[in-house]
Amino acid sequence: MFLKGSHMWGCANKRFIYLLHFLVGRYLRPLQAGTTTAAMSLLHLLFVVSAASAWSSRYQSYYRFTGGSLTFIPKYSDGKYEVEFRDKQSTTYCNKNAYTCSLGNCGAQKVYRVAHIASNSYRLNWCQQETLTKRALGTNLPFEIRYPIYISSRYGQGYWISNIRSTMAYWRMMAHVDLGIRSDTGESNRSPVITMMPVLRVTRNCQRTFNLLTFDPDGDHVRCRVATNKARYECGLCGLLGGFTLNQTSCSLTHTFRSYGFHPFELMVEDFPKSRISLSYSDGSYTYKHPHSVGRQKRQIVLKSNNSSTLLNVTYTIRNTTNLPNATTAYNTTTAAPRIYRTTIPPLSRLPLQFSIHVDSHSAPSCLEGDYFPIFLEPTPRHGVNLPAFVNQTLKITVRARAQNTRIVNLIFTGPTGILKQKISVEEYVIKWTPTQNEINGHFPICFVYEALDGRSQVYQSDLRCVVADVVRHEAVVTCNETTIKVEVEKTSIIRQHENNLHLNNVGDSSCNLTRLSNATHLVAVMALNACGTMVEEDEDHVIFMNDITSADPSLIISRHHDVDIAFSCAFPKQTNLTLGFRHKNPYAFSERGFGAFTFQFEFYESHRFRQSMNSSRYPVDVYLKQMMFMQIESTSSIPNTELFVESCKATPYDNPNSRIAYTIIENGCVKDNTVQIYQSSRSQFRFGMEAFEFIGAYQEVYITCSVILCMANTTGTRCSQGCISKGNSRGRREAVDQTSRHSISQGPLNLVVPSDNKGSGLSPTLGLNIIFIVGCVLLCAVVIYRSRRSKTAKYKLLSTSEVN
Repeated sequence: MFLKGSHMWGCANKRFIYLLHFLVGRYLRPLQAGTTTAAMSLLHLLFVVSAASAWSSRYQSYYRFTGGSLTFIPKYSDGKYEVEFRDKQSTTYCNKNAYTCSLGNCGAQKVYRVAHIASNSYRLNWCQQETLTKRALGTNLPFEIRYPIYISSRYGQGYWISNIRSTMAYWRMMAHVDLGIRSDTGESNRSPVITMMPVLRVTRNCQRTFNLLTFDPDGDHVRCRVATNKARYECGLCGLLGGFTLNQTSCSLTHTFRSYGFHPFELMVEDFPKSRISLSYSDGSYTYKHPHSVGRQKRQIVLKSNNSSTLLNVTYTIRNTTNLPNATTAYNTTTAAPRIYRTTIPPLSRLPLQFSIHVDSHSAPSCLEGDYFPIFLEPTPRHGVNLPAFVNQTLKITVRARAQNTRIVNLIFTGPTGILKQKISVEEYVIKWTPTQNEINGHFPICFVYEALDGRSQVYQSDLRCVVADVVRHEAVVTCNETTIKVEVEKTSIIRQHENNLHLNNVGDSSCNLTRLSNATHLVAVMALNACGTMVEEDEDHVIFMNDITSADPSLIISRHHDVDIAFSCAFPKQTNLTLGFRHKNPYAFSERGFGAFTFQFEFYESHRFRQSMNSSRYPVDVYLKQMMFMQIESTSSIPNTELFVESCKATPYDNPNSRIAYTIIENGCVKDNTVQIYQSSRSQFRFGMEAFEFIGAYQEVYITCSVILCMANTTGTRCSQGCISKGNSRGRREAVDQTSRHSISQGPLNLVVPSDNKGSGLSPTLGLNIIFIVGCVLLCAVVIYRSRRSKTAKYKLLSTSEVN
């Protein structure tokens, strides 16, 4: 069955030999006769043979394999077991090879759909398709499938692309599927989530490390190993190429090889529980699964019994399960009859992950990211992050990259069926995907690379970046009134998994704790409009208050695990009186490697002598237009010899540094407002003052936000040592190790007092005249959208002295 079409190679060879015999008889006889046309006849023969050879070579590469993967998802329909396969295959031109059941009962196929995902790198042809199949199963017993069914050397079906190891190597792929009911979750076992770009490209001289995506929805430990078992259809070539190393624990592949051409890789991805569990099956049998032990493989102990039998190379043994821990049955029984122990493979499942790396023939002048190889920029999500996606709502992932000496020409990606990309600019793309009801509670990997060309059309690819889209139905009920926001979110499985880590934007306030009002079924939070880290934005007609329920660790600088992020908001018409309670902001505390713990304190002062800061009870601070405002930012650090640098400051009408309305005060260390005065201070302080102003429009408050950095004092090359950098002279620099990251701090608001002689105008200093209460408005919580925000510079007006006095 697996060699269907293999006889075609022999037939093609015979036809080619017959053709050669005919050509020899037709064209070489004049040579033997010594005719004057002998030379021409020989040239004709060579031309025909060459054309036939080229034709054969061309068509042999049509369906050559370049990469593939497979994952499975348990499904249920009318109380019966089902399984969904998502199989990706990539060939030179679009072709799909089928699988067959090789072990156990694989059920009957119900659904079969093929969709195009992605294709082609620069001057390399490949086509990736995803096939979705659903199978109705009679049981949840383990089974195996294997590829391919069709083999044809004439078109390259069932063969790897011609590579440095072989020009005609068989392609093989297999998967072990186990849908047993887990004792730790009470649900069917789920496979790891994997995918891969079918072809990655590297230069000969630069070492590259590719971090493969391996996410397990059950929280199991995942390892990647080199496929070695040809007899079980794990691989066609088998083994790992020289010049490459694989870290099985982290699933990372490092390239140091210099030989150019295609390098195929055949890996097996396996998952192991983190503690011993049992799997229960619908026929009454069960098995144990153990954590993976490095260097020592635990052996399954099987007690011999006269009642044991063998079926499909699997051993069953009768055991008394009276004291069996963590055993979960798939059905109810009325007697404590002995159950059947099933011996299976050590991992919970086995999945194929296959791809090709093409080593280009050129060498890169520089191996540093950002020079020739594109480097990812914000807001590109980090590798391995989990992004929430919602049914019938489009997930948008904004990605950006840049290279100084090459030109970005493409973003190449892979993901689930229906995934698209939109080009925003040369550097920026948006990846879009809209999940359907069928994808609910599923986890879907998305991977992408940027591709750039130099002046000689030589290719440079970025690092591999992958994320996981978690399709959930977080239905939030948001109730808004003129003073508070109330949010209620049903506790789904993914929320329960991270429940102890969930928090709002501000984790320092005990009143913002999500456990305070939540119950067994719902997360509940009630907050003031400007509390708990709520951000404020505005558009032409509305003021919008936004917050998030997230599982991100607030104590870490970066995170690679971000499984829950539920955004919610309230939008109020601008003709609405809102009651906001303002509080003075305490010092901002941070911690970074090399600098330990450090803080930044932003204060307003009463005079330019900076002796007395504004008391916290005076916030919001009342100021008049053109009145001098005095501000001080001060740093404290657990290590000596540090200095503070204020790189930028801006004013906004809301406590949101990303507000589209903003006025720049300091930029790149350079003063931009001509009323600003810098006052003498120590290395740990920055003192400045400026005249008060108002934003044109219905904005009564002003917040000041600054970006600050802490550096080692008297160290060259740091941002602190560079001072003011004009736009024309600014150059891209790598961050120095002797400085911290940039941190955003703010203080305010400043309340702009309207002079008494203006009160007769009838204008109110509030946002409007009409009081509109918005109570009980229900909103669907939105997906977090990664996007770049472009500031809109606001005009301001300075009033004459006579208008102030």
